[in-house]
Amino acid sequence: MKSNLMASTRNVVKALNGMKYLINRPITEMVGLGLIWGPPGTGKTRFARRVAIQNQHCYLRLEGNNTPKRFAINLYNMLCTTYNMSPALGRQTTDEIFESIKTIILDVEEPIIFIDEIDYAFKSRKILDAIRDIVDETHAIIILIGMQSAKHSLLKSNAHYFDRCNFFVEFKELNPDDTKRVCDEISDIELEQGVIDYIYKVSHGTLRKIIKTLYYLEGIAKNKQLKKLTKGDLDAIQS
Repeated sequence: MKSNLMASTRNVVKALNGMKYLINRPITEMVGLGLIWGPPGTGKTRFARRVAIQNQHCYLRLEGNNTPKRFAINLYNMLCTTYNMSPALGRQTTDEIFESIKTIILDVEEPIIFIDEIDYAFKSRKILDAIRDIVDETHAIIILIGMQSAKHSLLKSNAHYFDRCNFFVEFKELNPDDTKRVCDEISDIELEQGVIDYIYKVSHGTLRKIIKTLYYLEGIAKNKQLKKLTKGDLDAIQS
């Protein structure tokens, strides 16, 4: 399996277009804030991590016990790691750490930050406000990533904040065409259409399950030294 590749599913194409929209925005008129949301297993985190790794963007995952200060420290450290800087935090207050974060961002030509599990921040107004201040006071693009209720939760939490988001992308369950793209683009072996149909059926359109099923079938094919897996091979394996 070509685990370093990201298949061009509908979700991925929409998200990349949303990022392009923010990159090309009039910076003095629009903040670089976006939201990606959707049910578990549809590839939101996979998308964010792959794009971050491939393009030297910052990726940060929130945790349920994050305080504003812990969030600030984690974001500061991740920015230093992403942009090859040496961390230099002393005994600073939360506000001072956020000022250090803004200083780092202002020195980067095109900073893009993914903040995953943003749902945890809906319980902390201070974390949401800190993110808002960063996009207001710098040229950073910050893409929030949340669960299927994230868009509604953000609107309910703060309608003004919601209006500041300049792109929304919903990650949906994959359809048969998406499943074929995933199989064609990342599989190490050739798969007959009947096998791809089987993968879609058992995965119910969930990218995580598609990947797991594909990896399992690849292992069987390789053990049998098959370069192509057919529906007949699959039926024989299951019998």
